[in-house]
Amino acid sequence: MSLSQKTIILLGNVVLLWMLISTLVVSTFWISASLTIVLAGVVKYFRIKPVPKSRTSERVRNLFEFDAENHKNNTIFHKAGGLHAPENTLEAIAQAVKLGIPSIEVDLDFTKDDIGVLIHGPKVNDTTDGSGFVSDFTFEELQKLNAAAKFANRNGFTAVRIPTLEACLEMCIQHKLVVFIDCKSNPEQTAKLISRLYKKYPDLYELGIVCSFYPSIIYAVRKADPAILTGLTHRNYILSLLGNGSERNNELWKKFVSPWLDIALAWSHWAILWYICGNSFFLCCKDNVCLDNKKFWDSLGVTLVAWTVNDVAEKQFFLKSLKVPIITDGLHEL
Repeated sequence: MSLSQKTIILLGNVVLLWMLISTLVVSTFWISASLTIVLAGVVKYFRIKPVPKSRTSERVRNLFEFDAENHKNNTIFHKAGGLHAPENTLEAIAQAVKLGIPSIEVDLDFTKDDIGVLIHGPKVNDTTDGSGFVSDFTFEELQKLNAAAKFANRNGFTAVRIPTLEACLEMCIQHKLVVFIDCKSNPEQTAKLISRLYKKYPDLYELGIVCSFYPSIIYAVRKADPAILTGLTHRNYILSLLGNGSERNNELWKKFVSPWLDIALAWSHWAILWYICGNSFFLCCKDNVCLDNKKFWDSLGVTLVAWTVNDVAEKQFFLKSLKVPIITDGLHEL
């Protein structure tokens, strides 16, 4: 009887752990083997089981059922659709609804007074007429900023405010939109807010997916409420380079260490993080998505999503050939 891909990966992790222990800690076979078994048991004890696929709602499942005549069904608007309206705003969500988009992705950050708001962050500079870190503003102070100040077609959106996450979720529930909540800071604070909102709005169990680049955030959310659907997000060199390709770190030691940490993080995504966090989704940078990649995640029971796909030819490739849902800034090419 052949072993499943999942079993092979987990057994490979155990063997690798034993090799590390026997090389770096103790060479005696029985002692190293015993330590390996104990540590593997600890990982198994602390892991969080994924939400059973049978409990995934029809709205979420529909994102992964492909219709050659209507690929809008497999499209997720990045930042709620930053090409059609100011990003991460209620106005953008309204445009997504108007265009018939079934799902959006939004970004969560926190104000100085612990209010969860929609903004990519960590600074307000990129989208508003203000300057500084989101965490240095109270919510009342943020409301004085214009979230459409940097939007290309800002004449159509003269005064737009930064909304709370709760207002966003209320709107998504009203219109039955699937919402990917991209969480960027403070695992404990994030888990507290998310779990509270899920309890207050039970429809989120059918419409909400919490995602993050940070495994600690996802683990904290799932520990607070194991019924929440989650997904880890990843791109190459995330610890070394910013999204625009420039150097992330100024200190020399960070420049030396970060590429090695990038390698370790990439390996851990494939090897163990999906198992520990119990994720249902993996949000992968489009540059790393291919047929073998998709088959790999399918074999683990994890669903692949590609981001951020704006080129028309790439959209066709992911949606028609690979049948992978895409996160995109809008319906048109940038």
